[in-house]
Amino acid sequence: MKKVLDRKFCVAPMMGYTTPYARNLYRILSKNTFLFSEMIASKTLINSKNLQTIIANEQQNPIALQVGGSEYDDLKLSSKIAYELNYDEINLNVGCPSKAVQKGSFGACLMQDKVLVRNCLEAMKINKNIEVSIKCRIGLGKDFNYDFFEEFIDEILKSEIKVVYVHARNAILKGISPKGNRNIPPLNYNFVSKIKSKYPDITFILNGGISSINKAVELSKIYDGVMLGRLIQNNPFCLKDVDRLFYNESNNYIISEKTIKDYFNFIKPKKGKDSIYRLLSPLLNIFFGIPDAKQFKIDIHSKMKNQNFDNLEQIFLKFVNEKKLLIN
Repeated sequence: MKKVLDRKFCVAPMMGYTTPYARNLYRILSKNTFLFSEMIASKTLINSKNLQTIIANEQQNPIALQVGGSEYDDLKLSSKIAYELNYDEINLNVGCPSKAVQKGSFGACLMQDKVLVRNCLEAMKINKNIEVSIKCRIGLGKDFNYDFFEEFIDEILKSEIKVVYVHARNAILKGISPKGNRNIPPLNYNFVSKIKSKYPDITFILNGGISSINKAVELSKIYDGVMLGRLIQNNPFCLKDVDRLFYNESNNYIISEKTIKDYFNFIKPKKGKDSIYRLLSPLLNIFFGIPDAKQFKIDIHSKMKNQNFDNLEQIFLKFVNEKKLLIN
């Protein structure tokens, strides 16, 4: 039986950031946040020999696996893998504008062929117990065109999906970088409001330009849910407030020694299976915005080379004890 999932607050899929290790930290900080994997190409998903280091889901639910692709058989198999790994949802990426993604015939360029996208989504619906969803832009090119966006949504909803994540900017496929595509095309939240009024029974999650938790709270009162990326990338520890602010939990999560110990207990068995930096990088953002944290950073980086997890853990524990008032 498919679970009823609350997407009031979602962490966006981010290449190099929403790793299995980062997602474990996110889950320590918030029990309710809806998580996403990194985007993974369907062929990589199917053929990778290191699947667990890429998309392992170790009790990180609720969570979605985001996949990129446009070949029906690959997408069917991707859905099967996602279900077997206990993902709650599989999401089709129709928003990434990078040249590499375009060469692979997926991402934002697929918005040029709405029928193909609908067929992809239909192919992914292999099991009623895993949700199929899409993440898209509001259009392509420099000019706004609501009719284009509405016609795209009209078509893809024929697949009977019920969840659409919308980065409320156009994607510009030539001339600017993926980073530029995250902030140069202007936002247009009105497109999301307007399509929601046409399809009130579809869940539309707003993404793009949400630069603070306070802004996310206000937008979550207007839209079905919000999705944040760069704020979480820069300061994942802001997730400690999410359960109270978005899910009516009575208490804030308090960052403490237990936070550090829980995280190290998760990554210690992974030593040697992945790089020390990839294992530790999510925790390094605990220093974000904290005065006089420079020496702690220097100590961490000097000891990472030796991969002495016990010493590294002690540095983080010392930092938390000294800075707990500032962190919380």
